[in-house]
Amino acid sequence: MFGMPGNIGDIMKLAGQLPKLKESFLQAQERARNRTVVGEAGAGLVKVTADGVGEVLSVSIDPEALKEPDTLGPLIAAAANVALGKSKEIFLGETRAALGGIELPPGLM
Repeated sequence: MFGMPGNIGDIMKLAGQLPKLKESFLQAQERARNRTVVGEAGAGLVKVTADGVGEVLSVSIDPEALKEPDTLGPLIAAAANVALGKSKEIFLGETRAALGGIELPPGLM
């Protein structure tokens, strides 16, 4: 949609689009918030559910996983990392589409 502004006219055009872009971004963020993803570890012994903006909603632990408590922490961490990775993909996809291909700066999510 927009390249790097090369002159004042390009900068003014971009500035005029900011309110629309902000509204599109907020709508995309809400769509992402309403989506859920699940990350699993240990062949499904631990499941972490997150929304599309990176918030963990729930953790489910199969009673079988409790038989080996030393592995429980790493399983939860692994499932959470899978869920949050999927969440990031949703967020970036929604916002990229809403902003017409403008890339968000690294670390925004």
